[in-house]
Amino acid sequence: MIKKRVTQLICARLTLVISCIALSNPTFSAEFLDNKIQAKLMLMQGFQAIEAKPGAFEIPNTDMAPGFQRLRFNIELAVKVHDHVTVYVDLGEEPNDFGTDDQFEISQDLGYIDLDIFGLAGSAQQDQSWLFRAGNIVSTVFEFRGYSDGAAVQSNPLIGNSPIDFVTAESGIQSLWSHKVSDSVITQVNADIGFTVPTFFEDYSGDRGFNTFGRLSFNTGFGLNLGLGWFISSLGDQVTNRPFADVQTAGLIQGDGDNYNFAASGASSRDTHAGLLPGLDANIFQINAHYQARPGTEFRGWAGIAKDEFSFVDSNGDQTVASQAVAYQEIASEINYYAIEATQYITLNRLYIASRFSSATNKSDNISGDKDLNRIQLGLGWWLTDNTLFKAEYVKQSEGNTSAGQIGADWDGLTAELSVVFD
Repeated sequence: MIKKRVTQLICARLTLVISCIALSNPTFSAEFLDNKIQAKLMLMQGFQAIEAKPGAFEIPNTDMAPGFQRLRFNIELAVKVHDHVTVYVDLGEEPNDFGTDDQFEISQDLGYIDLDIFGLAGSAQQDQSWLFRAGNIVSTVFEFRGYSDGAAVQSNPLIGNSPIDFVTAESGIQSLWSHKVSDSVITQVNADIGFTVPTFFEDYSGDRGFNTFGRLSFNTGFGLNLGLGWFISSLGDQVTNRPFADVQTAGLIQGDGDNYNFAASGASSRDTHAGLLPGLDANIFQINAHYQARPGTEFRGWAGIAKDEFSFVDSNGDQTVASQAVAYQEIASEINYYAIEATQYITLNRLYIASRFSSATNKSDNISGDKDLNRIQLGLGWWLTDNTLFKAEYVKQSEGNTSAGQIGADWDGLTAELSVVFD
């Protein structure tokens, strides 16, 4: 029995070594796996020196020491199961999304199965595609831009995300369609619709509800892309039937993990994100735009309205933000928001500067005082190689006394990160 177990262990280790060699050597990988598997490895190390001004909700946040963040890494695998069936999985150690302050964990962030509908039906087309996707899928209302998620940071010209990025991963299904247009100002039309539960863990308790979202966008031949995104959730029935800590809310309301952290915040907290809406019976409508004026010069913008039939409340029953909440009440909450972003290469494909201004206003009824949350980000990016990027950024966030801000006072600081991608 022991000999059999040892033999099994040796075989398992040999299989692992062969697989690692195949994935680390592109030539051997293509030959050994017959081009069925594509692998990508990403790592990022960050540094921050930020703190909040006096008046923050948590006193430790006003006197913080500079320090290095935990290393993030992601491994992405795409497997071609069939000519028209593909599976994808993203495994990573992402402290700003998973895990606790003192534990290291490899978690599944994204993972799904893609079915090529036209291909499976025997009617594949060059100018049109239609995918059916099932698994842990991205639910969002934005387009034409990247964001930082674990070690996947190189599509974001800055270091932090915006405080009004509505995006997460959830379990469900999605239909994605695109059509290329000939002899027209519009070169391509894209549309998708998704149907998910508010988590990619399993929860079958009563009154949980579902999320529905979709996007429609247009690409043009002169550098301008325009799109619309919408999101609806129906999760409010849980409020009267579950304890506060057990209520499942729409994760995209709090956004993906931001790359800033505070002394009084957990590793996977969302305290730097706009935190007014719970994400129960929520509605979001957003417009998106992207314009490439010339090679090396890009502008992006997005604006929207986000509403919820519920609010976070404090111990007095007054509307508050997520970091200060003790319960939910059926009090309508709403924010209007917008952001503009610009990237300019000083040396094409090598050195660039970037900036972003984000703003959200608390538009809930019977709210007075300073209702605005604003974030300014100014950054520099330097491609040391084609897949190695160094970024530095100054960030300042202003939080009014009745805004959607969760730190409770203005905060600012410097951040930097070094990231690599191997594929």
